[in-house]
Amino acid sequence: MTTDRWFIIFGAAIATFIPRVIPMLFFKNKEIPPSLTKWLSFIPVTIFSALVFSDLVFWENNLNFHPLVNLKIVPSLIVFFIAYKTKNIFISMIIGIVAIALMLLAF
Repeated sequence: MTTDRWFIIFGAAIATFIPRVIPMLFFKNKEIPPSLTKWLSFIPVTIFSALVFSDLVFWENNLNFHPLVNLKIVPSLIVFFIAYKTKNIFISMIIGIVAIALMLLAF
């Protein structure tokens, strides 16, 4: 590998390491307030929701809610319903994979 690639790898390692270490060093001997803990608990759900929603509503780089054009809408609604009823992520994933495959085959 060239030297430039090593600098890029080293820089990326530092860029991902620093944001993880600084909070640990800052809160090492401090009590985290309950309000901050509660606020931080919503971050994973928010990020996941944003990723899923943006993937669902964009079809071929256009915002699209029409179920016959955006083929991800109907399988997603099926998966949301199955997940709500069964509370089983494995069954939801299998149903989702089958549903999207059938939609892509049908259209």
